[in-house]
Amino acid sequence: MNWTTTRLALIGALLAVSSVASATTIVDFKPVPTSPGIPEFGFHRPAGGGAPVFRAQLGATSNNDGALPVQNQTAPGLDSETPFILAGPGAVNDLIAGTTAFYDSSFQFTAGLQANAPALNAGGTFLQQLSPGSFQIMSTGPAPILLLSGNVATASVIVGSGDSGAVFDANGVNYTGGIIYNAMLANNYNVNNSSFSISMVDVNPAFSINPADGFLADFDANATGLLNANPAPPAPEPGSLTLLALGIGLVAGARRLRRR
Repeated sequence: MNWTTTRLALIGALLAVSSVASATTIVDFKPVPTSPGIPEFGFHRPAGGGAPVFRAQLGATSNNDGALPVQNQTAPGLDSETPFILAGPGAVNDLIAGTTAFYDSSFQFTAGLQANAPALNAGGTFLQQLSPGSFQIMSTGPAPILLLSGNVATASVIVGSGDSGAVFDANGVNYTGGIIYNAMLANNYNVNNSSFSISMVDVNPAFSINPADGFLADFDANATGLLNANPAPPAPEPGSLTLLALGIGLVAGARRLRRR
């Protein structure tokens, strides 16, 4: 067996052991019931002046009816689904799928996410950078509990021209608390350096850049969102460890033969 063959064997063994886990959705939220006339998110300048901020609007806010049967619930409020079996206000478990839907939950940005640089226009695609921020997802009331909270290191709004959809993109997300956070820890998820996105439609008014300050103009939008996390890599199976040992053995044997 030549040196090239042994190196290939070792590479194959390492690949078998060190496969990288892909990101998993830990919260998938959407308005239930749908409410096209009640926006979930918006980008607005404060009444007293200053740079605009990205914030949740009325459509992403609980109206405390999550304990009612789903067909009796009214807007606003979000259905926040997570891949864990959990209990709490508004929770509906799917034991077959192993998931929980928290009806009539709320999403709130609690700090930051202020425009901190002029918007860029790249051939009709706008990019608005935002400052770091924080968020929380709460269950339905009247006695809501914290489902998930976290901090955002970098964020931006990426939009097309006209009245097409847009994406709020957050990276460097560190989750910090809530019952979903506890479930992540219990199931060996990495709670740091994650990401999430919010997809926006029915944007009103159409996207544009405000010539007075160079930031995106104010807008409201309906939206859905996905929050992600990375599971910790699984422990190598005995068969993979055997394959790795075999590959290392082949390399060592090849080196001994080359010295003779």
